[in-house]
Amino acid sequence: MKLRITSIPNLIVFLKRLKSVEKGVILEFSEDRIFSKVHTPDKATMKFASLDLSDVFETEFDWSSIKKDRIKVGFHDIGRLIEAFKHFRPEEEVNVDMDISEVDGSMTATEFRLVSPSLVIRLRCSDLNMLSYVEDNILELVLSKEDPLANFKIYQSDFATISSLCGMENDSQEILVFDVTDKTAYAIGNSFNYKINIGGSEIILNDGDKIVSNIYKNQLGFMETESCDVYVHENRLVMFSDQSNTSIAIGLVEK
Repeated sequence: MKLRITSIPNLIVFLKRLKSVEKGVILEFSEDRIFSKVHTPDKATMKFASLDLSDVFETEFDWSSIKKDRIKVGFHDIGRLIEAFKHFRPEEEVNVDMDISEVDGSMTATEFRLVSPSLVIRLRCSDLNMLSYVEDNILELVLSKEDPLANFKIYQSDFATISSLCGMENDSQEILVFDVTDKTAYAIGNSFNYKINIGGSEIILNDGDKIVSNIYKNQLGFMETESCDVYVHENRLVMFSDQSNTSIAIGLVEK
């Protein structure tokens, strides 16, 4: 399979979204998009990121030839792929060449090459059995908008402020509290109490007159500072970006 990379910066931004959670990554290529589902080793955080294939690649690959809806590419350390791009000349076109074969019922890449007129970099693909794979149905259950206790908006400016306030405190295992009523939403740390800049129309409370959810501050850093819709469930907080096809589920903790 051969793909011409049309935007290395777009690809790197996408890969860094995954690396922030876990370095061992399974990339999935379909006819119209590239996507991945990753989680922290303790499975307390799960993240999904996707990008239209046309935003990154051009290809004439015949998908009907493989009789599968996707190709999986495993990397033990996705950072090596990100770093590989710095070795190519800015003016050169870079292509991806993949050797693919059917392994355990999935179409899998066995070697991944970055190719330009002056340089070829070969990256060994990991055995998928050595990496954690999230099935589509599990992802759908975890990253759900159905039947939340509450949902509200966080705009990019508020997200950036909350992240900055969390950075003031030294212990990454400290708790960040989201305190939500039908009129207000607050982000509360040990040393700050920040009112999120939204109105009552941007808050929906489905259970009681107040919802309090707690996450570890460091978990917030797994999500990009983008405007998000937030859904609070009984055991997790789920965020969907408005600015990219990125979503994350963060397990709630007892305070």
